[in-house]
Amino acid sequence: MQAPMPEVAGVTHRQARAGDLDVHVAEAGEGPPVVLLHGSPQHWFEWRRVLPLLAADHRVIAPDLRGCGWTSAPASGYDLDTQTRDVLAILDALGLERATLVTHDYSAFMGWRIAFDHPERLDALVALGAPHPWFRPTAAMAAQLWRVWFQPVLAMPGLGERVARGGRQRVVRSMLDGSRPTFDEAERQSFLAAWRPPERARALSSIYRRLVLPGMAALARGPYNGRHLAVATRIVLAGDDPVIREAGMGPWRGTADDLRTSTAEGAGHYIANDRPDAVAAAVRELTGR
Repeated sequence: MQAPMPEVAGVTHRQARAGDLDVHVAEAGEGPPVVLLHGSPQHWFEWRRVLPLLAADHRVIAPDLRGCGWTSAPASGYDLDTQTRDVLAILDALGLERATLVTHDYSAFMGWRIAFDHPERLDALVALGAPHPWFRPTAAMAAQLWRVWFQPVLAMPGLGERVARGGRQRVVRSMLDGSRPTFDEAERQSFLAAWRPPERARALSSIYRRLVLPGMAALARGPYNGRHLAVATRIVLAGDDPVIREAGMGPWRGTADDLRTSTAEGAGHYIANDRPDAVAAAVRELTGR
């Protein structure tokens, strides 16, 4: 059974057909379009505190990605190539030739791919909690890998699905709590409930098996080395993130027209929850609103 839809004042909901997906879209406001792509293990409700801030002078669009929230969850298509096409298809379905894109967590993989390969579709990019695109993992970061112990667990066929939906969902719960509790229990349940249907749990496992782990491994090969980033971009890091820090990201191995990094102090991994004002400020810096 599908989880009940959480509510945010002023936000409307609809379904849009994008490729092979029936995509759930939450929308608010009018003005320059801003598309918010959630991370894991979340859905559009990740942006509940950002939506009202930006809707005052933007058209804000928060879709659920493949297999997540209230978007359809097919058996396949969770790799980076397909999910990048999903995002472009969502823009097409909404009649958006261009938009400002905001990413968080695993959706950063799609954001960088579109920014480099399809820059004509983006007015700007805001990447939350992401290293710059020419980043290489360091020894200091490798020492923190124990913090993402859940990734190979979720990626494992069969086991990942069972732990995502079964019992008290301790794995997903621990992901949401991270190094410190950020959500109250009602908020936490809005995300936990979304993974209880078996097709959703399979989708979450597939996201880690087909996209997240391969994407992390690809970083070491420098997929964007030597490439130019033409899209105006802001990276917003979390001040309380023990792994990704501005000083530890290393040198650029490419060039950019307009790329700046800032740190949202007092924010953990879930920046949109802890510092929605910092997210809105980064967007407004790029859109001029």
